[in-house]
Amino acid sequence: MPAIPDLDSFPVQRQESPGESVTLPADPPQPPEQHTVVDPCLCGHGPEAHEHYRPGSDCGACGRSACGEYRAADSAWRRLLRGVGIGR
Repeated sequence: MPAIPDLDSFPVQRQESPGESVTLPADPPQPPEQHTVVDPCLCGHGPEAHEHYRPGSDCGACGRSACGEYRAADSAWRRLLRGVGIGR
């Protein structure tokens, strides 16, 4: 069995020197750029989230219980209802 002759000196965390200081960046990094969704559904996801290899048009991100089918948020029917004051 191998023996370690010098067990008295284990490596320790490096201590900061008196003249050394940690510098933090002036400005934190910016978050990545968000992509604009073109022609979103009422759930907020684009039409590509509703296109998948399994049958159905439910949202692939929200799931069937939250968004069962693609409904354009800015359809002509919804614009008409908003113009009359009924829709959101």
